[in-house]
Amino acid sequence: MSRSKLRLVNFYYLFTIIIYFSGIYFPFIRVGVSMSLLMIIGIIILYINKSFSLKNQLDILVFLYIIYNIFSFVFFTFSGLPMSVFIKEFSNSILPIIIFYFFGKINDYNSFYKITLYSLVVCFIIGFYFQFTVPSNYAIFMNKIDSIGTDPAHFKVNYRSFLGLTATGSLSALGVLLSFGILQKSKFKKGKIMLSICFIALILTFRRAALYTGFFALLWINYLLFFKFKGAKFKLLLLEFLIFFSFMYYFLDSNPEFLDDLLERFSSLSSAVDERSDSWFNGLSNTQNLLFGDGLGRYGHKAVEYSKLYIPDGNYFRMIGELGIFGFLLFIFIIFTSIYNALPKLKESYIELGVVIMVCMQAVGSDIISFQLVAPIFWYSIGRCSRYSSLNKKKVLV
Repeated sequence: MSRSKLRLVNFYYLFTIIIYFSGIYFPFIRVGVSMSLLMIIGIIILYINKSFSLKNQLDILVFLYIIYNIFSFVFFTFSGLPMSVFIKEFSNSILPIIIFYFFGKINDYNSFYKITLYSLVVCFIIGFYFQFTVPSNYAIFMNKIDSIGTDPAHFKVNYRSFLGLTATGSLSALGVLLSFGILQKSKFKKGKIMLSICFIALILTFRRAALYTGFFALLWINYLLFFKFKGAKFKLLLLEFLIFFSFMYYFLDSNPEFLDDLLERFSSLSSAVDERSDSWFNGLSNTQNLLFGDGLGRYGHKAVEYSKLYIPDGNYFRMIGELGIFGFLLFIFIIFTSIYNALPKLKESYIELGVVIMVCMQAVGSDIISFQLVAPIFWYSIGRCSRYSSLNKKKVLV
């Protein structure tokens, strides 16, 4: 198989968005299964091209984490839950690691972020149309994704494109960061419209975690431009003000309470923690094996219909319950090693670092690392961080 076939992995988000869009008009399409098949094909392509290798500490940690999750099935069997719960969780959480971590390591021809951003922007634009028109087939599809019913009034509260509310919030926040990468590389000649679209999508989701991480993205971007990079600092500030005030002027004119609602949502962090803390600690109190965990998927959303012992919306507490303290620490070592590798080369790694930090921030109160729509870009970014390790000398062009 030609090595150029590897470049098809760069188009994963484009293929995924096409699948989701098609699902609106062809109800028989199972988007989750289709995405899993895409990843399996990608893994086969990487395997044929001998792209799996362990060359540094981060590679070994990620490999151990994958193996540990696979063998956690032994503990999962004692839960009494059907095997399908483990398989679905494995496809959501672990398949993306296998393909995107190792692809991120070898992908010198790094168009993944650019193609992903373009795909998301197109998705958000189409999503704006659906948001205002709410055709019946779109409402039925989104009810399958988010379980919100088919009443058009439900779609006027939060913007969810056609990827679902949580995924749209997370990806629009990441889109703000990726847009800055285009702006920076083009010296502010490209990327302004994409930044505007991602910013508007982010605000309209009204998702707390996404709003916080989007705010972090803006702080990160401005910090880099003012203190680390040479660039048009004031052009960025002017652009940010123009986007923000134009957006607010339009929405305050049509909805005078919009700003108050947004600020209330943005300032409700403590209530968000309070809402989930009981379920977190109740779940941990029922964990049978706190050291090694009760098995991947045991406390996830896939297990809710079979068991009341779950820890929704909190990846770290869930990891402790499913993988134990050992598995959780393994994941933490992966994150800190990634950051340690990338920080010395901040001018090259700022996008990767931003993605990793933003997703980890959202994971405090969300299962975002287990989302098939978000996990790929997260693990791809960690794979990119592996390239900055001083132990990894070999470069491969993809």
